[in-house]
Amino acid sequence: MHRANQMYVERLLLDHARTRPRITLRFGWTVTALREDARHVDVVAEGEGARRTFRADFVAGCDGGHSLVRRHLGIRYEGEGTLDQDVLGRRSVAAHLRVPTLYRDLLRGRSAWSNWVVNADLALNLIALNGVDEFFLLTSSVDPDTATDADLVRLVRRAAGEPLPVEVLSHRPWTAGAALVAESFGTGRIRLAGDAAHLFTPNGGFGMNTGVDDAANLAWKLAAAVQGWAGRALLDSYGIERRPIALRNTAAARTLGQGLGAIDRPACLEEDSAAGEAARAKAGAELAEYGLRTMETLGVQLGARYDGSPIVAEDGSGPVPDSFAAYTPSAVPGGRAPHLWLDDRRAYGSSLFDRFGVGFTLLRLGPRPPHTGGIEAAARARGVPLRTVTLDDPLARELYERDLVLIRPDQHVAWRADREPGAPAALLARITGARHGTDGDTRADDD
Repeated sequence: MHRANQMYVERLLLDHARTRPRITLRFGWTVTALREDARHVDVVAEGEGARRTFRADFVAGCDGGHSLVRRHLGIRYEGEGTLDQDVLGRRSVAAHLRVPTLYRDLLRGRSAWSNWVVNADLALNLIALNGVDEFFLLTSSVDPDTATDADLVRLVRRAAGEPLPVEVLSHRPWTAGAALVAESFGTGRIRLAGDAAHLFTPNGGFGMNTGVDDAANLAWKLAAAVQGWAGRALLDSYGIERRPIALRNTAAARTLGQGLGAIDRPACLEEDSAAGEAARAKAGAELAEYGLRTMETLGVQLGARYDGSPIVAEDGSGPVPDSFAAYTPSAVPGGRAPHLWLDDRRAYGSSLFDRFGVGFTLLRLGPRPPHTGGIEAAARARGVPLRTVTLDDPLARELYERDLVLIRPDQHVAWRADREPGAPAALLARITGARHGTDGDTRADDD
């Protein structure tokens, strides 16, 4: 796991977006209306004193918690809006601070990524941003609607016990404990992703990671629709697959937030007494354990599965355990394709993921993998992008447990077997969402 504040991640993504020739950035423009019909969506936007209408085949509403796109569709959030607790509960304050002497003079080498200060009167967390002098403050100890820069400076100085120099770069109210999921992820030519589809408490960093997974799932399905090989049910599978994951992940983040409410802050915390020393040791241990729990979340981050999805060809394998902390790689269809380092005579080897194509990838594994001409021909007939990768690597065959494995563009397993299905066209129809009309029998042969 690696921590990175959202402002740094967004800057990285923005810099990369600027290098992409098919992306146009329009700062200062606001979408004010949508008009959808059977063939396209008109997006009305205003900015720079002008008004323009953009015509799109599809719209992805990634416009945050107050999403105009979600409201246009008449979709509401469902779930819990906040936590009723004193430590990062209800409405709180988030602030970006510069505290130049905190690590250099006050803590003197005892720097940490998360710095908690708690007593009976206040509770705050200063999270290191650049490792030197910039911090992210989270607290429920001031009124978020009336707090001024001076109030936040006084709070940090109270917490430190010294008149530290503190510069408030920005601050805003935020609501801790949110676990809200849209009742639908969209319909027709309009879909929701990111905060427009689900709102998180920031504990564990699940919100952006879940949004990135939304994008990975939705992007290939939109590409398929634009390129003409999507079945009629493919776009609808986006919400079918992603909404249960949003419910799972928002619940996990809320559970982390609730852990802070259980930390005891007795009046004796700052006493120079045996009781005070014991109370400090207990609170410190609880906060340290909480910090570790926010990092030990690989099960949540990597364990998302699309079991029961109409575009996943299940093979009858038993359920894969779902754990908060532990991720168990599994090639059972529906889950993330397991990673493997390959010994391919490079200095450090390469990742199996580097062999995957931007479309589907068909893995042929083991010493004598079966022929795959039927699947390849069915893909060509439907216009489905497919790369075939042959690996005589015993570890790959052991990890994936079958001779043939079909990987989706979002790197989830779509199908696996020890030989081609009896009806390859039906398999391709199923995994591309072609379930109606002339698309034929979509039942995959799971031999």
